[in-house]
Amino acid sequence: MLAKRKFRFSDRSDARRDSGQQQGLVLTAEDAANIDAFAIKLQEAIDLLTKEVTAIGEGRLNVVSDIFSEKAALLKWLELKLPLIEPFMNHEGTKTRGLPDLLMKLKGIANEDGALLSRMSTAAGTIVREMEKAMNRNNLHGTYGKTGEKVGKPLGPEVHLDREL
Repeated sequence: MLAKRKFRFSDRSDARRDSGQQQGLVLTAEDAANIDAFAIKLQEAIDLLTKEVTAIGEGRLNVVSDIFSEKAALLKWLELKLPLIEPFMNHEGTKTRGLPDLLMKLKGIANEDGALLSRMSTAAGTIVREMEKAMNRNNLHGTYGKTGEKVGKPLGPEVHLDREL
């Protein structure tokens, strides 16, 4: 036999009736669990971004690619769960769990991380442009060695097309 189906609307009305509150939002057990899980994931995101910022500052740039997938998955989880938390942002339950402070910390470290990654991207682009300029200087379309041979010249035979018939 099938169990009686439970709906969130009835959970909310039961919670409102039990609390004696007639207006405003009332946290159900599911809402409280969602807020707690969100706070835990926020702290994980803060720790991960702090780790990345610290690694960049120390010159360990490989950490950026190493933690990319973990960071993307964590931020995607937060993005998907945010609509469950947003209605309760001004509720006392989120304030007692420190959610506003965690969000401010996340915003600060995300801005710092974004600025560092942006600078890294700009530097990489500048290096690539300088390398292209060195390879194509004087419109010779490449770099030539001491003997006049083109550096990086393909080893196989080149195909020449005769344009005259």
